[in-house]
Amino acid sequence: MELSELVKKARTCRFFCQEEMPAQVLDDLIDMARITSSARNAQIIRYVVIQDKNVRAKIEESFVLGGALPPEQKPQRGKDSPAAVIVFLAPQEITQFGTMDIGIAAQTVQLGAAEKGYAACIIGAFKKELVADILQKEGVSFFDEESGAKLIPHLLMILGKPNQKQEITTVKEDGKTHYYIDERGYNMVPKRALKDILLLHK
Repeated sequence: MELSELVKKARTCRFFCQEEMPAQVLDDLIDMARITSSARNAQIIRYVVIQDKNVRAKIEESFVLGGALPPEQKPQRGKDSPAAVIVFLAPQEITQFGTMDIGIAAQTVQLGAAEKGYAACIIGAFKKELVADILQKEGVSFFDEESGAKLIPHLLMILGKPNQKQEITTVKEDGKTHYYIDERGYNMVPKRALKDILLLHK
């Protein structure tokens, strides 16, 4: 699959089939993220992969999916839940370059998942203290011995077999970019036209 097609395929997914993911697939995705570009090659990110159903359910309490959707169209926990959660940990105090590193790693994992037939949702709005407490009870250390830094959860990603079709559409004249579910049940993702975002090509 060409990269351009993979990028189109790697849409945010909020509805998942209740099918487990092989542990090796998840390890392979982390391994891909491990070798991506890193500012000053500092490699500040640490990862936690959660497949255990009970722990996953606790982490799901830390976020709400489908903020742009009406209540009747939002995903339901247990029925639409993901097969795995990846927690991206990094030092509590990071620069803008560290934030970019996390974004690069997350995009790499999402693209890798799409290539393997899985889907993902990157989540930045979640209760970090709740997730940290859950992981600490599971034995995760938040002290990075190499740097001496305290780590915190910066990003979540949920993954699994998609149970929703996605389609890219063009932003209409009203300028609204909110995603929505159409009458077919497709998740419609409005994107701005190239002419509207390319300010100069000289």
